[in-house]
Amino acid sequence: MTAGGVVVLVVLVLELAVAVVLLGQARSLRERVAAARAEAAPPGVGSPFHPLIEVEILNAQELAARESWAARRFGALVPRLVRREVGARAAAQLAEQLAEQGVRAEVRVVAP
Repeated sequence: MTAGGVVVLVVLVLELAVAVVLLGQARSLRERVAAARAEAAPPGVGSPFHPLIEVEILNAQELAARESWAARRFGALVPRLVRREVGARAAAQLAEQLAEQGVRAEVRVVAP
């Protein structure tokens, strides 16, 4: 075997070792993400006994503009802040309306 062949063989072995390490890290990361998701969800969420309802607000800018002159003027400059504020207000209103109906529920904003 020539010196060039040995170099190619060594490079291939090193690439294989790196691939094995990266696959192991990817598996570990997937397991950590799954554990974090399971830990973040309340017990029984999404089960037949504890249904999970998801609401996505599609017109946050429009709702904010109706409620506030500042959102009308500056909402385009800070859209993430507007979505976060609209989500927080919607969650509070939903929690209040559910409580008025006698529903015990945990209402929280998951993503801004």
